[in-house]
Amino acid sequence: MFVVIILIFLAVAFLLALAVFVKNSRRKGFDSKQSYYIKSHWIRIIDSFHHDPRHAILDADKILDYALAKKGFEGHLGEKLKKAGSRFSDLNGLWSAHKLRNRIAHEIGDIPVGEAKRALAQFKKGLNDLGAGL
Repeated sequence: MFVVIILIFLAVAFLLALAVFVKNSRRKGFDSKQSYYIKSHWIRIIDSFHHDPRHAILDADKILDYALAKKGFEGHLGEKLKKAGSRFSDLNGLWSAHKLRNRIAHEIGDIPVGEAKRALAQFKKGLNDLGAGL
C-alpha cells in the first residue's frame, strides 16, 4: 500500500514538472534558426514598408503567426492571439494591427501611412513580447 502511494506521488510530481517545463518552454525566446528567420524577415518588412506599406503589414502579420506557431499555439492567427493573449503587453493594439491586415487583405484601397506605422509598431511589440529581440 505504501509503495502505491509513493508511485502515485511520483507520477503526480512528474506530471507537474512536465507542465512547468512546457509552460516555460513557451516563454523562452526562439532557437537560433527561428530567431534568424524572424529577424531577417523583419528587416525585409521594414525595407518594403516605404514602397508598399500594405504588403509590409501583410508580411508582419505572417511573421507573428509563424512566431506563435513556433511557441506551440495552434489555429488561425485570431485563435492563437486568444490563446496567447496574456503574453502580450498590448493585446488590444495587436488585435487592431491584425484587423488592419484583414482590411488590407479583403478590401481595396489605400491605408493611411500613420495607421500602417502604428500597426507595424504593434506587430514588432508583439514579436518582442514573444522573445524575438527585434
